[in-house]
Amino acid sequence: MIFLSNMDPNSKKRSAPVSWENVLASLEDAVLVMDLQGKFSFLNQAAETLTGVSASWVLQQSYSRIFKKNPWLVEMVRKSQSSEHGTVRGEGEFLSPHGHRIPMGLVASPLHDTQGLCRGGVLLMRDLTVRKEMEEDLKRSDRLALLGTLAAGLAHEIKNPLGGIKGAAQLLRREVARDPSLVQYTDIMIREVDRVDRLMKQLLDLSRPPKLNLESLNIHRLIDDVLLLEKSLVSEGDMLVRKNFDPSLPPIWGDRSQLTQVFLNLIKNALQAMNGESRLTLSTRIETNFHMREGERDRGKYIRVNIEDNGQGIKEEVLPHIFSPFFTTKSDGTGLGLAICHRIINDHGGLIRVESQEGQGTAFKVSLPMAD
Repeated sequence: MIFLSNMDPNSKKRSAPVSWENVLASLEDAVLVMDLQGKFSFLNQAAETLTGVSASWVLQQSYSRIFKKNPWLVEMVRKSQSSEHGTVRGEGEFLSPHGHRIPMGLVASPLHDTQGLCRGGVLLMRDLTVRKEMEEDLKRSDRLALLGTLAAGLAHEIKNPLGGIKGAAQLLRREVARDPSLVQYTDIMIREVDRVDRLMKQLLDLSRPPKLNLESLNIHRLIDDVLLLEKSLVSEGDMLVRKNFDPSLPPIWGDRSQLTQVFLNLIKNALQAMNGESRLTLSTRIETNFHMREGERDRGKYIRVNIEDNGQGIKEEVLPHIFSPFFTTKSDGTGLGLAICHRIINDHGGLIRVESQEGQGTAFKVSLPMAD
């Protein structure tokens, strides 16, 4: 047994020794120890949480059996056990026993004793979800910056001709007022010009966001106001809206108008995705496992808002593109609604994420900073 000894610098008394198991148990990264036969002899709590398996079930089981659904991981461990490779590092998508897919970093190393003899192996696993999400956010920001430059350049050139076309169509409508069929054609022209104009405004909003008017807001009151705006959709059919609000939550720090736009869009999408016995669940809580940092400065605590529906869900291949501009699965959609929501939440210093399984519903998760 290896012990760490703590010495109080102001005292000659030694504190109680700390075992290596206690040290490993306190780490946030997953640590798994194997013997020479590749059977696990130790897992810390983080390993149980990350892999979704319990230590009581895994101990004395072979790594190849436990991780048989993850051949890339098994191959990396096998390489680390061979003398010509030693420590092996890599990344991959880990499939848990419950079917969850987690981007994971792995370091597999042989375990040597003080004489240099190999006694087994050590696996160090790290959940890369946050890092991957941040990388995707940076890529998305770069794309939006490029889109903004393009939109700003085109806006002036497009809006002026649109104004002329609409004006001409309105004059033409007066001239053909006695012919209903021709009036219908001019109405279509005017309506389509207005649609393109709205699209250009959305593009400019996406690329050149307005300055935030930040204030202390009650998140529950904000959501209730949005539900009131969507009262007609909420009251249709067998719609059930369930609110699991934490009444003790402090206010958030945000722009009322823009956050209303975000939740209006998310709730409307959820309502439109359901039919039959529909259930919309809105819940709030303090974010317990999410901390954003800017340099070395902690940016404070966050409040989580979950918007969950039991609709048709989103296909797995669609999920990575859900916040991308112009990507839409709706026949009449512009593909800018969720992109604008993502930009607004980012401007607030928060995060917006989506989880969905086809046929089982969708959950949007929004994290926003608390007011000081």
